[in-house]
Formats: sequence, structure tokens, C-alpha cells
Amino acid sequence: MAITSAMTRPGPQGTPVTFVHTSDWQLGMMRRFLGPEAGARYSQARIDAIERIGAVAREHKAAFVVVAGDVFDANQVDRQVVSRACDALRAIACPVLMVPGNHDSLEPGTVWSSPMLAAHLPSQVEILTDSTPRRPVAGVEVVGVPWRTRRSVSDPLGAVEGWAEVPDAGAVRILVGHGQVESLAASSGDPALIRLEPLQQAIEESRLHYVALGDRHSLTSVGETGRIWYSGTPEPTRPEEERPGEVLVVEVGPRDACTVTPVSVGTWRLRSHVVDVDVDDGLDELAAWLGAQPDKSRTVVRLGVQGSLTVGGLTRLEMLLEAQEEVYAAIQRWNRHWAVTVLPDDGDLDELPVTGPARAALEELRIATGGGDTQAADALALLHRLAGGVA
Repeated sequence: MAITSAMTRPGPQGTPVTFVHTSDWQLGMMRRFLGPEAGARYSQARIDAIERIGAVAREHKAAFVVVAGDVFDANQVDRQVVSRACDALRAIACPVLMVPGNHDSLEPGTVWSSPMLAAHLPSQVEILTDSTPRRPVAGVEVVGVPWRTRRSVSDPLGAVEGWAEVPDAGAVRILVGHGQVESLAASSGDPALIRLEPLQQAIEESRLHYVALGDRHSLTSVGETGRIWYSGTPEPTRPEEERPGEVLVVEVGPRDACTVTPVSVGTWRLRSHVVDVDVDDGLDELAAWLGAQPDKSRTVVRLGVQGSLTVGGLTRLEMLLEAQEEVYAAIQRWNRHWAVTVLPDDGDLDELPVTGPARAALEELRIATGGGDTQAADALALLHRLAGGVA
């Protein structure tokens, strides 16, 4: 759904421009919860998203694309990541303007100065290493604010003078920056927060017409002007992100309404799910939920289980997760919400065909499990399973 800011500005009427706003590609990112096979697919999906962004630009006849920081996940990335990224960028036919963020800042050894990048970067791509206004098309100024160190000690946009005056008559000025806006930050004491008031005032006075931000991985509109946005990341990175997997198609003019249209480009899903169990009730619900999820090979589930299970129920849970882990990209146990009490007086244990030392070990584990020993509960469930117990 398109979101429109109908606020008009003083000044001459100019021609609106359409462009794509994206950020936080974080190419080269790896996730520790993924195995080698899924990890390779996840890393490649972030590069493949570049081609999908190119398709969005073509479909909407975008004049250019801005990338608001953190193109790469770090300044030290594999040569293959750089090479594949450059090749994927060829799918974007219009000019692409990139701003270094805190992950790929312009410090010594930056990825932006690598010979591999210099040799393969397509000619339509420009890295904004300073805040000199660029003019990707007639009537448009793009002012980028690159990060020069990993950690800023002041407002990343505070020292920029490229938007201090009203632009030439009829021109559209777009500011591209990276960082956390103060109103969205957990703590107001961080000196590196972006101050919102100067940006809104600049928009009111027609010194700026749109602010493209990166760093926040969820699609977010900031302030009341409808012209300050985080695009979010094109592929999700954490289950906490509310709206990842999108880019923004922006149409803006010096006086016209600003229309911002989110477009989905993501292919991976990172989900959180908590199930409550009560003496094995709830396992059917969990099995149905896991079975119903789409695109399992590109889905990561952070799973919490809370409540009580018999030893047989715990065995069933382990077998269920083991089977589903074969088809999902990953299933993580969410420690914060993993609190399973195992009931030791399980009739199934008495019927297991174990004798001698194995029966003695079973009884010791049963007693320890009753005392709340989670390792004993896991061992008891394993013994139950190996002895042929069924849930």
C-alpha cells in the first residue's frame, strides 16, 4: 500500500522524480544458527536480492537507486562476496548511489578501497565518500553522509552543510544517511543519535524533500512529515525485525505530495513461536504449526516450549524437532522461553523392556528428573527412546 504525504511546500513547481530507497544489504552476513548448506543459501539470497531490487527499479521506472549504508556486513568480507555483488549490481540499469554505513565505514582497510571492488564495480554505481551533492538525473540533488569510523561520537547528519540552503529552483534534494534516530533509540544518552527536529525543519523549509535512512532493519516512517523513512533490510537478519524484506519506491517533487510505496523483495523468513504444553497437550498444535509453515527451506524458527511433559512426551518432542530440522533452514531452541518440566512418574517407564544396570540407571534418572535436573530429563528421554518407548 502506498503511503502519501500531501504536505505542499513554497517554491516553484518542479517535476517529481521516482527512485528506489534501500539499505542494510549486509552482504557477506553469516548466521551462526545455520548449518553450512543453509548458511551458503542465506548468504547468496542477500546477493540475489540486488537483482530483485533491479527488477523493482525497472518496473517502477525509477530514475536511480539509493543505498543508505551497510552494503557489506563488514570491511573484511570474502573476495567472492565482493565479486558476486558487483555482478549482481549489473542488473540495476539506472544509477546507484551507495553510502558507507557503520559496518562498512571509510576507515583504513575499508572494503570500498579494495582492488577487487575497483576492478569489477559497474560504471553506473557510485560510492558517496563525501557529502558533495550528486546529480544522478536533471533536477535532483542527492547528498550522502558516509560513516568514516565504525563508531560515531556525534549526530551522523549534524555536520552536513550540503542541505543548509534551499536548492535551485524546482530541484529535489534527497539526503541519504545512516544511524539511529533519537526518537527510536532505547537510550537518549548516545551522542551518535540522529536528531529529528533539524531534519523536519529542513523539510518544512524546502531545504530537503526526502530523507533516506539506513541502520534500522524494519521498515519505519519517522516523524510527522511522511518524508523521513527507514527502508529496512531486503532480507531478514533477526526474528525481532517487524517489517524486513522490503524496499521503498519513492515519488517526490519540490511541491508535490511524497508517495512512498513498500515493495516486498525478501525470500527468507525468521519466525519466533512459543507453544504451551500441559502433560503432552499442545504437541499436536506444535506439529500442525510446523507442518503448515511455507518455504521451510528458507525459514528459521526460534522455538520456545513451556509447560510440562511426560518422558514419552519429551521423546515425541525431540523426534518431532529432529524430523523438522531436516526440512527447515534451522530450528533454534529459544532459551528464554524454553521451560519444560518433565513428569517422572510416567507409566511408560515401568513398561520399558530394560533390566539390570539399565533399569537401575533409569530409576536414578527418574529421581533426578523429579528434582528438576534438566540434563537427567534429557538423558531419560533418550533412554526411553532407545529402549523402544513410544510417545
